Amino acid sequence: MPTAAIGDLKMHYLEQGSGQPVVLIHGNTSSSAWWEYTLARMGGAYHFIAPDLRGRGDTEGPAADWTIETLAGDVRGLVAHLGLGPAHLVGHSLGSNVALQYALDGPADVKSLTLLNPGWVAGDMPAMLADAARIAAMVANKDQLKLALRATAINHPDDDNWKRLEAASLKQRDEASLRGPAALQAWAVADRLGELDGIPTLVVRGAEDQFLSTRAVCQHILDNLPGARYLEIPGASHSPNVETPDAWVAALREHLASVE
Repeated sequence: MPTAAIGDLKMHYLEQGSGQPVVLIHGNTSSSAWWEYTLARMGGAYHFIAPDLRGRGDTEGPAADWTIETLAGDVRGLVAHLGLGPAHLVGHSLGSNVALQYALDGPADVKSLTLLNPGWVAGDMPAMLADAARIAAMVANKDQLKLALRATAINHPDDDNWKRLEAASLKQRDEASLRGPAALQAWAVADRLGELDGIPTLVVRGAEDQFLSTRAVCQHILDNLPGARYLEIPGASHSPNVETPDAWVAALREHLASVE
């Protein structure tokens, strides 16, 4: 279980394969464990790195005061520490926001972007989802948090594999849970996405997603990021990487191959 000292963190990450670097960035209330299905299917054709973000999984360090910019800086620090150079970035939900911020901070460092059910990019997160009292209630009652987590992958069987993903997700520190919605609500970069013109970008959405990443959210990206392509995956909701992993990996493999 490799770790690296990155700033004020002891950052945990998964690593697999060799060749062109691909950084897998997980979503909110999640961890690198949500990429295990992807890694199992992709094999060793690429050099995969899947970190646990600040306040999540097995990464250790402060988590109470962060922004999307902070998370992107943490990932950038890990990439530099490992000497990966320009990398393909793959983000799921919150991880897509982090990937976009990483690219905005240094477009030359990004070979391609794959945005899986991305979060809001125009500062238009629904107020209900950012409601502090609602978030505090879920932090206090983990059964509520489990229900919210289940809504992100409604088509994943309720089996032992789901329990393992759930357990990994519930390692998220309470301070990270409390901080997350405000950070997402404050992040608005839609009018800057044109700066990423020239970076091959694929936007992927589970066709049944009713949780966060609606078609309108993806449209914000498609309207503002020149050349971005769009793909829907049938049978998946917010988390195709664990609900329909074969179809998701086929899309990812095709996109990476087209860039290479």
